[in-house]
Amino acid sequence: MNDPLQNRFKLQIESLTGFDFQDFVVDLFLLKYGEQGFTVLRKKKDKGCDGIINNEKRIIACYGPENATQKKFDNKADEDFEDYQNNWEKKYPKWMFIVNQNISPAQINKIESLKSGTPLLGTQQILSIIEDLKNYQRRKLAKSLRIESEFLAQDYLREILEDLLKESEPPENKIPYNKALYYPDKVKLNYKEADIEGVLQEYEIVSEYFIDIHNVIYGYEDGEIDRIKLRIINDFTETKGIFKEKLETLTKLYLEKYSSNDDDDYRFYVRALLIYIFEQCLIGRKTKQENDITTP
Repeated sequence: MNDPLQNRFKLQIESLTGFDFQDFVVDLFLLKYGEQGFTVLRKKKDKGCDGIINNEKRIIACYGPENATQKKFDNKADEDFEDYQNNWEKKYPKWMFIVNQNISPAQINKIESLKSGTPLLGTQQILSIIEDLKNYQRRKLAKSLRIESEFLAQDYLREILEDLLKESEPPENKIPYNKALYYPDKVKLNYKEADIEGVLQEYEIVSEYFIDIHNVIYGYEDGEIDRIKLRIINDFTETKGIFKEKLETLTKLYLEKYSSNDDDDYRFYVRALLIYIFEQCLIGRKTKQENDITTP
């Protein structure tokens, strides 16, 4: 998870209070533990339980104040722990307290005084849990927090490129970058007449993200960049059909391998990356002008 996205998560989490913070923690723990691993209770009259981590036999309590002084923190911790002792401790011997802020030594000491060994989770601990989620889970959580798509773009792209890099081999020769000067002509060479208008419209949309793709790609070493490009070229070459079918097959291949079929956002960035590679003349038929440029 890149720093801008992590910072956005932090700001959004710290802005949540009351039941909104509790709902967020419930969503987070459902992603982390699954529906069978985490039990959700009603919000009101829950007798001091905001959820149960089943395999740990642990009750969680959430506290999302607007302004938490140490006194308010202590009072809330005392109240929730008393409810836990009276209603849950016999069956569930473990407890956890979760707050919407960075935790202080005094807060740690308070929770420890109530029940030794009890975890106290604050913003940094929550961010660590988010970091360990699967990528599609993290994006789902980001959407629930209304984190803007631009904060996710480079995270998507970096993930795709890292996955492509894992199984790639270094090429024998350096693969050049060729800025497409004749993109409409390239499209005409590779698509049927009936598809051209739609392809050009798609290009207009995804090309807005080419600067993000370029910036992420060129954060890698030259050898790694060539390996990524070669991996895409080889995968494209091994697919069957006309260009349109090959591009769609490759999109589905990467989507199935690295994410999930219903992840529309991931599909968008996979598609943007492939069209970026197409624009560079690394896949598909080249125009005469491009052949003249790249032919020694």
